[in-house]
Amino acid sequence: MAASSDTLPMAAPDTPPARTSAFVTAYCLDGTGGGTLLDADQLHRLWNSNEPSLWLHLDFRHDDVMTYLHSLAGLDEAVIEALLEEDTRPRVARFGRGVVTTLRGINFNPGAARDDLISLRVWMTPKRLITLRRHPLHAVSVVRERIDGGDGALTIPDLVAWLTETLVDQVGDVTHQLDENLARMEEAQLTDQAEIDADDLARIRRPLINLRRFMGPQRDCLSQLAQGPLWLDEETKVSLRESANQLSRYVEDFNAMQERALILQEQLWSEHNERLNQRMYMLAIITTVFLPLSFLTGLLGINVGGIPGAESPYGFTVFIGITLVIGVLVMLLLKRKHWW
Repeated sequence: MAASSDTLPMAAPDTPPARTSAFVTAYCLDGTGGGTLLDADQLHRLWNSNEPSLWLHLDFRHDDVMTYLHSLAGLDEAVIEALLEEDTRPRVARFGRGVVTTLRGINFNPGAARDDLISLRVWMTPKRLITLRRHPLHAVSVVRERIDGGDGALTIPDLVAWLTETLVDQVGDVTHQLDENLARMEEAQLTDQAEIDADDLARIRRPLINLRRFMGPQRDCLSQLAQGPLWLDEETKVSLRESANQLSRYVEDFNAMQERALILQEQLWSEHNERLNQRMYMLAIITTVFLPLSFLTGLLGINVGGIPGAESPYGFTVFIGITLVIGVLVMLLLKRKHWW
C-alpha cells in the first residue's frame, strides 16, 4: 500500500460538505479491480440480487440511515445496534453469516488532531459490505480511488483487506512522523543545539496516549478477523494477518516512544532543577558574604551616642576598609571549605 513519507496526506473527503442523506457512496465491484459507482436508486435495484458484490458507505449522523440498514439491507436489530452505538472500540462480533467489526483511522480532516481517530463501523458478508462513519475518512477515499482507477479490490473480502491495510499504513505514516520529531528533540537535547520546549514534547506525548489506547485493541481485532469467518479466502486472511503484524510493530513503537519521551521529560526537569539550584546556591553565597556586613551596618546605624568614629573625618573610610576586609575573609573561608 502507500509508502510512508515525511509529509502526511492531506484530507480528501469521501463526501461533499453539505449532505442531507446518510447515503455517501456505493460501488458494484466488477471482479477485475474496478467497479461501477451507484446512485441510491441503482443500489436499491441491485441489492437483493445475489450475484454482484456491493459496497455501501453511509454517514450514520443522518436520520435516514435506518432506511438503508433495516429496510434495504434487512439487518437485525442487534446488528444495527452494534453498528450505531455511540462509543466504540475496535472489536469483532459474528452475527449469522455476517461479521461486525469496528476499526479506527487517522483523522486527516482540516483542523483535526492526528490522534482524534475516526471510527469505521463495518458489516460484511461474502457479497455485501456496509461501512459507516461520522466524519470523512481518508482511507476510504484512497480505496475509492483505487477502484475508480481499476486497480482496487476484486471481492468483498479483498475490499476489507484493502481498507484495513490502508488504515494501518496511515497509522504508520503518523508513527514515522512522531518518531522523527522525537528523534530531533533527542538530538537537540544531546548536542545542546537548542532548548527544548516542553509544549512541543507534550504535543508528541498526547497522540501517543490515544494511539496506544486504540491501536492495541485494533491489532487484536485484526488478528481475530483473520481467523474467520469461513468464507474469507486464504489470501485475505494472510493480508489481515500481515496488517495485524504491522500494527503490532507500530504499537511497540508507541510504547518505546512513550518511554523515550518520558526520559526526555525527566532530563528537562533535571536540567531545570539543576539551573534553579545553581541560582539559589549563588544567592546563598552572596547572602553569607553580606550577612556580617549587614550586622555591622545595622549596629552602627542605631541612633544613640558613642558610635565609634562618629566625630572623626576618617570614620567612614575606616568603616569601608573594615567591611572590605571582613568580606574578603568570609569569601576566603568559604573558598577554603569548598563552598564555591
